[in-house]
Amino acid sequence: MQFRDVIGHDHIKGQLMANVQAGRISHAQLFLGPDDSGTLAIALAYARFILCHDKGEDDSCGKCPSCLKFSKLAHPDLHFFFPSAPNQEHKKDVSSKLFLPRWREILEGTPYFTYRQWLEHLGIENKQAIINTEDCNNIIRALGLKSYEGKYKIIFVYMTEKLYYAAAPKLLKVLEEPPKNTLFLMVSENKDLVLNTILSRTQILKVSHPSEEEISQALAEKTGTDPARAKQIAFLSDGSVSEALRLVKHSGEVMADFDSFREWMRYCYKKDTSKIIKWAEETSRGGREKQKSFFQYGLKIFRLCLLHNYDAASLIRLEGEEKDFISKFSPFINHRNAIQIVAAFNTAITHLERNANPKILFTDLSFQLVRLMHS
Repeated sequence: MQFRDVIGHDHIKGQLMANVQAGRISHAQLFLGPDDSGTLAIALAYARFILCHDKGEDDSCGKCPSCLKFSKLAHPDLHFFFPSAPNQEHKKDVSSKLFLPRWREILEGTPYFTYRQWLEHLGIENKQAIINTEDCNNIIRALGLKSYEGKYKIIFVYMTEKLYYAAAPKLLKVLEEPPKNTLFLMVSENKDLVLNTILSRTQILKVSHPSEEEISQALAEKTGTDPARAKQIAFLSDGSVSEALRLVKHSGEVMADFDSFREWMRYCYKKDTSKIIKWAEETSRGGREKQKSFFQYGLKIFRLCLLHNYDAASLIRLEGEEKDFISKFSPFINHRNAIQIVAAFNTAITHLERNANPKILFTDLSFQLVRLMHS
């Protein structure tokens, strides 16, 4: 991952490169922002730029021995630490060191993934992953090593808020006074969950979602997506790069979500109990992430309906059947029921994350919609 591969954030990239060129590199930096906004991608590109032997004015060279090792995520001066938990492969004591092959696998695919997708990749989506005591001990051991071929050695911590509170005190002293030429690059999505003792020892760099234009341009250039389709996907992704990439890869699923959602709303409007129950049973067979994505799609539809109702149709950048459906469905989503419907969908997403029975969940939500649409 180089700076040229990072979607958007030109100001942040320029600021980071200028700091390196001027020798103003803070020993502990926290990249703070939504996990699908590009925090991980920016931090990786920054680490590569720092370690590059022949860096240019606007990016790492991509050709020196350091860059070649970084491309394989096997640079000896780069030490990764991330949340983990026992899975089928490692059933007892675990640490980041045991899961490095899995970490490299997901990063080689794309650095634009969510924390939930990382847990799924490990097969521990129903467990609480942490950066444990053994990880902290390994960080301290890594700090005792000399840099192998570069000026710096970098400790890279993904999802700092998952640092186990009982293990965190081990790192406070080295965070405050690290060994010479040691850098901590930390990535987090929720400042409120990071220990205050960690926050006070780091320089915070806030990262927001890329703009819709930046995402659509990147999709057209990097994936060959038709520009018109890229704009539509950027709009539907709502600033989430990982969601935009998913929509490009599984474009057929978007239309499948639309067809399923349209059927569902028709059944709810007609109060067709037998078809609602049959639909809930069929939909509940999908994976949890697919079901959550379906709920998120529904929330976008409701938002577009409200825009249509308030004479802001110019903001609805959809075409064909979806646009036609919005115009016909919008009268049933209004100021009398919109807040309750959105709250019901968000509650359903929360229950899904807590392993609720999806068939019961979809059925119950359907009957709530029947009542709200006819209120």
